[in-house]
Amino acid sequence: MAATQDQAILSQPAQVLSRSERRRQWRHKHRDAVLAWTVLTPILIYFFLFNIFPVALNVVVSFTEWNGIAGSPVWIGLSNYAEYLRGDYPLIIGNTIIFSVAILALQTVLAFWIAVLLNRKIAFRAWYRAAWYIPTLTSAAIMSQVILIFIAPYGGVLNNILTSLGQRPFIWPLDPNGARLVIILYSVWRGVGGPVVLFLAALQGIHQELYEAAKVDGANDWNLLRYITIPLLRPMIEFVLVTGFIGNFQIFEAVLLITKGGPRNQTNTMLLQIYNDAFINQRLGLAAAGAIVMVIILLWFSISAMRMLNREGQAEQ
Repeated sequence: MAATQDQAILSQPAQVLSRSERRRQWRHKHRDAVLAWTVLTPILIYFFLFNIFPVALNVVVSFTEWNGIAGSPVWIGLSNYAEYLRGDYPLIIGNTIIFSVAILALQTVLAFWIAVLLNRKIAFRAWYRAAWYIPTLTSAAIMSQVILIFIAPYGGVLNNILTSLGQRPFIWPLDPNGARLVIILYSVWRGVGGPVVLFLAALQGIHQELYEAAKVDGANDWNLLRYITIPLLRPMIEFVLVTGFIGNFQIFEAVLLITKGGPRNQTNTMLLQIYNDAFINQRLGLAAAGAIVMVIILLWFSISAMRMLNREGQAEQ
């Protein structure tokens, strides 16, 4: 009897679904994937148009000679990259590295000590914290004008002080070392607020019981700083150093607004030179090559720094 029923079922013709029914079944089966791609497609299009495509186009343009406006790009191979091995370009790369290292060192040390002091219970602590962070939020154009008032050759604050002391006025923008010093101090002053906030957040995550237990064992303030604060802040210090170098390597506003790269490219930096090549000299291919060189340097530093930090962390474990 059962065998007869099975044969009857098998002998029935398969139900033929219409196109709309098949489409409905497919949508129901793949509804999660359809929803995901519906949400992701606009984001992927935006990411491609404003991230992937400009980077790829920049790489292609870096191998050409083009003013970016008229005519067609002319393929010249690696000639643009060879420019960075001669002329003033090695000096410009060296200036950028000097600024990055000097600003990073002063900024990190100063921010650490400010954060340690502001982490204590002192009067008007909130006001002091705001005072150190306000320069970070202030426009670079306004901050640079303040600096120019101080270093003006005639009537500047610093030269008025020197004159009152019987010294000759100093032309800060025309002296390479003086101009470098001004840019470094300006950058430290304007950027120290960010690391201060990061160090403060990390300091407030350290349990006070550790300090109290160390004090019971006779530790003084230096011992607390050396054996508790600095070791526990090491991840934040490493983060500030890596991100700080990357940020300071892209120094642009300070040089443009204070010295414009002078005198004789002694304070010029890579980002300012890329800007000049693209919009002043109208050599878009050379500017694109400069951007690629800058990315390569930053990638090398980032990878090297992360590997070094990972090795040190594994050695401690």
